[in-house]
Amino acid sequence: MTTMQNLLSRIVPEMIDLFEKRYTILRTIYSHQPVGRRALAGLLGMGEHAIRGETSILRNAGLIDSRPAGMALTPEGEAVLDNLREYANTIKGFNDLEQKVAGTLGISRVVIVPGDLDKDPAVLSSIGKAAAVLLSDIITNGCRIAVTGGSSVAAVVNAFVRNKQLSRVLVLPARGGIGKEMEYQSNTIAASFAKKLGGDYRLLHLPDQLTAQAAETLLNDRETRSVIEEVKKADILICGLGRAREMAEKRNLMKDQAETLEKIGAVAEAFGYYFNQKGEVVFATSSIGLHLSDLKAIPKMIAVAGGARKAAAIIAVMTGWNNSILVTDESAAKEIIKILA
Repeated sequence: MTTMQNLLSRIVPEMIDLFEKRYTILRTIYSHQPVGRRALAGLLGMGEHAIRGETSILRNAGLIDSRPAGMALTPEGEAVLDNLREYANTIKGFNDLEQKVAGTLGISRVVIVPGDLDKDPAVLSSIGKAAAVLLSDIITNGCRIAVTGGSSVAAVVNAFVRNKQLSRVLVLPARGGIGKEMEYQSNTIAASFAKKLGGDYRLLHLPDQLTAQAAETLLNDRETRSVIEEVKKADILICGLGRAREMAEKRNLMKDQAETLEKIGAVAEAFGYYFNQKGEVVFATSSIGLHLSDLKAIPKMIAVAGGARKAAAIIAVMTGWNNSILVTDESAAKEIIKILA
């Protein structure tokens, strides 16, 4: 806390507590809107009577309104929430925690949002919005942007709001397809993001998981090779990080391969590579797209991942990526420090 905040917390501690409570209510409504009073009370662990009183104050201030489906933030409420985020993070000690995690991992920057994605799925939208705000500041005319698949990267694109005119922006899938959910495929995310940016996109029409022979054959295709060359020239990469066991299931690895991953201590997956806790590659799939050797040439990389269960994966994959920014939640950040302490 700043000196002024320390003084306020000593003289009028109830003011700090009240601010945190109402800020948390606003943030929770935003993450779950529209949300009913009873559901909100359950999410916050507060009595319904107390919620009624606090939301009445926020409603009278023009920050929330009530709809048949539940409460939601007004445009003014969303603006206030955004403007207070930095102050709230200072009070919670997030600024110090961000610097500590960034220094420990050896990366450019860390942005932390409140909550634990493992316990509250709505935290994903907060992670997505925080990453989207970062993106809006660094995307420029003529940018090439590569995106991986996954729900975390999709959350970034869903939250993105274009705040300036852009030209000649190209969005590309960093990998082939993975899993059965089309909305989380890198091709789908790339096309959706390009539309929001008013830019162009190109697609990789192939699965992510391939035999070595199939991968070699596809690399001889002119269109596929052309897209991959564009991806390698990306100015910005947006990627998610996975836990080894979960990603092995999504990639439909053979049972004996999945068992081998456990035996050799794989804890994380990114770009088709599996890492142990030391950050060493212990297994790699035959897939088409960005490879680890390509990452150093990409000027800016934003990784999104949350939940304490992802902490080991974040450490394994991100340590030493000095051109990267990590957007995560407080639970993962605290667990990273705990593991590396």
